[in-house]
Amino acid sequence: MSYGSCDKESRSAVNHVSEDHDSHVKDNGGTHGGEGVDYDDALCATGYGMFHYILATVMGLSNASDSLEIACIAILMPAAECDLHMTSEDKGWLSSVGLIGMLFGSFIWGCLGDIYGRRPIVIITLLINGLAGVASSFVQSYGLLLAFRLICGFGVGGTIPVACAYLSEFQPSHRRGGAMSFAGSFWMVGKILGAAFALVTIPYDTGFVNASFSYNSWRIFLTVCALPALITAILMIWLPESPMFLLLKGQQEKALATLKRMYTLNTNNSPLTYPVKSVNNTVLKTQVNINENCWETFSSVFTSTWQQTKGLFSHSLARLTIIMNVISIALMFGVYGLMMWFPELFNRLILYYNDHPDAKIRVCELQEYYGNKTEVSHCDTGESPVDIKTLYNILIFAATHLPARLWTIFCMDKLGARFFLVFTMVTSGVAAFVFYFVNKSVANLIVACVFGAVSSVSFTAVNTLATELFPTYLRSTALAVISLTGRLGAIVGVISFGYLVDIYCAIPISLVASVLIGGGFCGLILPNTVRVALQ
Repeated sequence: MSYGSCDKESRSAVNHVSEDHDSHVKDNGGTHGGEGVDYDDALCATGYGMFHYILATVMGLSNASDSLEIACIAILMPAAECDLHMTSEDKGWLSSVGLIGMLFGSFIWGCLGDIYGRRPIVIITLLINGLAGVASSFVQSYGLLLAFRLICGFGVGGTIPVACAYLSEFQPSHRRGGAMSFAGSFWMVGKILGAAFALVTIPYDTGFVNASFSYNSWRIFLTVCALPALITAILMIWLPESPMFLLLKGQQEKALATLKRMYTLNTNNSPLTYPVKSVNNTVLKTQVNINENCWETFSSVFTSTWQQTKGLFSHSLARLTIIMNVISIALMFGVYGLMMWFPELFNRLILYYNDHPDAKIRVCELQEYYGNKTEVSHCDTGESPVDIKTLYNILIFAATHLPARLWTIFCMDKLGARFFLVFTMVTSGVAAFVFYFVNKSVANLIVACVFGAVSSVSFTAVNTLATELFPTYLRSTALAVISLTGRLGAIVGVISFGYLVDIYCAIPISLVASVLIGGGFCGLILPNTVRVALQ
């Protein structure tokens, strides 16, 4: 049979236990105790093929849908400014309200993923994301738009940590980094789709508008951006629950059935020829009570999530948890603080350069620039709020993530997530510093592309490290808590940028750069996890 690129030791372990199954396994009401094959070896025995490629692609699509829902707000802000009478402060809150929803969503859904399973939580959160996204396109006021984007963020926040835990638990140690990087690269796909959807909707006078109801181009854009989440939720129906989670719950037979299904899809062999008869879950079973000790009442959900969270700050995990959360805060404060404002800043620069083609000006020297025809807002002149060049710049900005993403896909398993975390956070911090000093349109775009490309890899590195450093019974919760604290940093970054960008924007840009570099160096404290099996 095929073991992919699993080492000889793994193959001999599988063959030894499968040939001498009766002496190692005792059937106990459908749950096998005893020794059996280690989980990583059982994954190797399934081979590596069609199942893993389908799984990584669907998880990638969930990433793309989340990215799209976040990016769409940054893209539509200039277009929706006049309809909703938004100031820069209003834009800052609109950018951050989704992050507030993600803050609560990541914690609640992440903990529930460790209690009730990865798959159902991912499906539910995708549905919330998609339905709230569609609903937000029909609202007519700024307040209602904030409310629905909050709900949308609540769904997105849950999808990200649980989907990462779900994907990682299907991967043998020698393939995990590449698979996580491949799925993570779809974050770039979401940004590209967002820019492409914007190009074919926002600049045009489409939709329906009358005195009491408006469904114009930027609202159509919001509807289109919500569809990938709904499509991915439907695709998730055909995927199984994580076999590692099933083992945690003592459901050995279901876990083996999933492994056999993987084996059949990967090798085209009969499930009867799968050599593993039992998977070693002795360690996992010691943790089952933590997840199963909850009441059947509504309050039990919060009791259980609190129990899960306390486990992260146990004596053995407290230091690791604190370091990972500090890094997450630094990363999201820096990246979201600047990234969510790129479309707005690009738009201001392009409007200025259209009126002053030979000028040289830094982005911080422009304050709410609307064009050369007096300082009257474009909302009063009736001119288009978005220059189409801005949307092309956003598309270029998203597409330039590709080289960095390819690098991680092929090198994550060789260099390790820690290396990528440190390198990309420090590099993005340096790029943010440079962004303040450049005074040409093309140079601004190049620096922004470098910042976006390397910082996007940082998120994959953080998620990969978290899945590798925390045990199964706390993995989804750990990702959720790390995401929660990171969202707090992102909210502070986006809102503070909104208040300071028109006062003295050197302050928020300097903060972004300094925090990213400091967070990157914190990664040096973490252990190296190259080819280490999941706990």
